Amino acid sequence: MTLDLKGATPESWACVDCGINTAPGHPTRIEMERAFNGKALKLEPTTFNLSFNEHCEIYMVRDSVWKAAGLEPMGGCICIGCLEKRIGRQLRPKDFTRHVFNSMPETERLLQRRGAR
Repeated sequence: MTLDLKGATPESWACVDCGINTAPGHPTRIEMERAFNGKALKLEPTTFNLSFNEHCEIYMVRDSVWKAAGLEPMGGCICIGCLEKRIGRQLRPKDFTRHVFNSMPETERLLQRRGAR
């Protein structure tokens, strides 16, 4: 049996519009699957060293915001600037959901949009 992470993690951390890496150093879905599936055959634990810092724009917004942007949840990553261009306005704190992603270190502009600064 192989692990399939489709829909559980983004295909890539690159912004679907401008290509900026929204999570530098994080593995893609395929890289994660290969690592988990390769180790599973050897019964070895799989770990990733992930860092969350001021260069990350990892977040979750309400389904209505994804829909307004023409994206599905987990349909690809998009940086804050490109998301705002798509929806035609600046994000507000109420646009963000309660999710662990919304409590991690992130870029200054994402902190501002969430109302953390």
